[in-house]
Amino acid sequence: MASLASVQDSQPSWVPVHTAPPPVKYPYVAGEALGDLPGVTYALETFLNSRMVESEDYCHTSDVRKERLYFATGYGLIQCVKGLMSYADEDLLSAISHTKHGNHIASQHRKKAGFFGSLIGSGSSTAFIRSMTDMERHAELTYAESLFEKALLGIVYSGDWLAFIKEALNMRTVFGVYRHLGAFLDEADAAYAASLASASSSSSSAASSVPTTPTTASSSLSLSTTTSDTTSTPPTSVPPSPSTATATPTPTNTRPHRPEDPSIDAHFRSGVYLGVGLCNIILSLIPGKLATLVELFGYKGDRKLGLDLLMRAGGWDEPTDAADENDGGVREPRVSARAEGVRRSICDMALLIYHLVVSSYTGAGVDINLAARVLEWNLKRFPNGVFFLFGAGRLALHRSQPRQAITYYTRAMHSQIQYRNLDHVSYWECALARLSLWEVGETVPSEERERSDGGDNEHTGKETRVGGSAACWKVLEAEATWSKAIYSYGLAACLLEDWETDVSDSGVVGEKNHKTKEERTREAEKLMQRVPGARQKIAGKSIPLEKFVARKSRKFTTQHNRLLLPALEIAYIFSAIAHAPQGVICRRMLPLVRAALAKLSLFGEGTGTGTGGGEAKKGPKAYEGGEGEYWDDLCLARFLEGDPDATPDPADESDIIPRAEAEKGAEEAFKAVFEYGPKIELDHYIVYHAHYEYGRLLACRGDIANAKREFELVLSGKALEVGPSGRKGKYSMENALHIRTHAALDALQHQRK
Repeated sequence: MASLASVQDSQPSWVPVHTAPPPVKYPYVAGEALGDLPGVTYALETFLNSRMVESEDYCHTSDVRKERLYFATGYGLIQCVKGLMSYADEDLLSAISHTKHGNHIASQHRKKAGFFGSLIGSGSSTAFIRSMTDMERHAELTYAESLFEKALLGIVYSGDWLAFIKEALNMRTVFGVYRHLGAFLDEADAAYAASLASASSSSSSAASSVPTTPTTASSSLSLSTTTSDTTSTPPTSVPPSPSTATATPTPTNTRPHRPEDPSIDAHFRSGVYLGVGLCNIILSLIPGKLATLVELFGYKGDRKLGLDLLMRAGGWDEPTDAADENDGGVREPRVSARAEGVRRSICDMALLIYHLVVSSYTGAGVDINLAARVLEWNLKRFPNGVFFLFGAGRLALHRSQPRQAITYYTRAMHSQIQYRNLDHVSYWECALARLSLWEVGETVPSEERERSDGGDNEHTGKETRVGGSAACWKVLEAEATWSKAIYSYGLAACLLEDWETDVSDSGVVGEKNHKTKEERTREAEKLMQRVPGARQKIAGKSIPLEKFVARKSRKFTTQHNRLLLPALEIAYIFSAIAHAPQGVICRRMLPLVRAALAKLSLFGEGTGTGTGGGEAKKGPKAYEGGEGEYWDDLCLARFLEGDPDATPDPADESDIIPRAEAEKGAEEAFKAVFEYGPKIELDHYIVYHAHYEYGRLLACRGDIANAKREFELVLSGKALEVGPSGRKGKYSMENALHIRTHAALDALQHQRK
């Protein structure tokens, strides 16, 4: 036994426990439900290794009658993932049915509160949870998980407010269960820490008569988040009151490890960390007006606490060695694969989603170095794991390495052939990565062309399954079901761009493309006509991005099949410009903007360019679509010219434009948008995004006061652009911009501190 233990200790921390399906005990006895945990752990590892069908079949054959607590709910989770990936009605309905059944099975395994307990609401108190057996506590946890999955699916599938309200009430039940489970875990850990402190104090007293200061370990475990002690570890429970203040942010490399009650198994603990952590993060991301309503029910999210709990599940909260900060600190987590809870991998995935995806909308709590550590470890554990390859691609995009990102997304497509819908995630990301490289056509450049614009050259010259951005949008438009409106518009926008610099299908640079510009325009016209009718609704509400592309497609039609820089505009909307290498921005993107401004300069003012040769201006009324279209196009072009993401990086010596000159030009461009914004007829969103981006530019300069003023203008609710035409209702993507602006303001406040 000792030799076996020494062999296990010498193995890397990511080596899995199960390499073959564990045996399943028959017949099933509810009191022995936890005996299925090894099988569910194996099923999850198989799923994350991109063997989804094998995992699904294992869960099904292990519990054909769907009566076992963990196999029934685990099978429901797989169906939930399939439904959300396909977004097809039949898959969503099947997922709802299976998660509903899993919730019923979990409910049967829960401890009954009794008649009087249910009346007075003590069925979920910490005392009641303490009286449960281990199996009953796991049943309580899986009940909350399956109810969360069912509510999420219901919100996505529902087409009216009544169904949405019903599922929102289920979410409230989920938050309540997790709150009590978290409070129970806090109390158990606090009691264990207190016993350790008492034993240590007694031992010290016996060894020496020197008085010692008693350690109040529970103060770091059970205090509310109003504490100002930045060295303490916050509680696990969801903050119960809207008046509860947020704890002072604590750097992740100084957080001490808190004692944990060893009598509580790691599987239950990881589930509580996952549930309470996600609840806190979700509540913290709710927009302001809705957050106020949620707070009336006693719920307020603490984002820092939520992220901290997700890190605890995998031991990523281990203090980092300051001497190795340049190398990312300690790479190995505190918790190995052999000692982890079954939900640890899901906690890791949730961390990656927040730091690499949600970070596009908020910067609060984002830690790219932590995401890199989590990815590095999990890719060793799941080298063919499609979800972690997605994360590696997103990390490469954050580092402005879109070609390396495409390599990871291509690997993700090669890693599995079972769920075609997962390939569509890769195609989506590749479509945006190709926009970052400004490869908008259906084909991709040769190896020499790929090496000419900077970026991650060591990953170039490799054959891939995906073409240019238009090719990726075409696959999505033909196969994917999530948003036909966005896919159709993305393809149309790329078709409208100039492909003269693209290569042919044979891969020869300079060879004529198979489609002429007129043919592409006709194809784009047909796609634009389909966009408004392809819109969908979630919980009875339109999807903001679909509303935006529907407005742009209608504008295309009213402008006689013309839009200014449509692909570059969506490149901004989807953060493709933010992830573009500087060489691509300077050599490919900015010249397009300046060419558009040069054309606009022939008709009116505000372009920042001269007409050349002293030519007289024709006037905005002589513009292609008249005066109204002139001001919309002018403000869009000046806005794209001023985008701070297009300004050079001071650490990049290859920049063509000096940074000071670029910043001055960006400021002039934004001020032109503010000046001529009241003349906009349709694209009102440009002015608000210009104030936000100008605030970012000022913040980068260190002008905190003026940056704050710009952000507050965006959030003020004032009409910043209304001219004679007036604006009716909200401008495009207003809520998303408010989320980003709130995050920018929070970042400014932390800088001041």
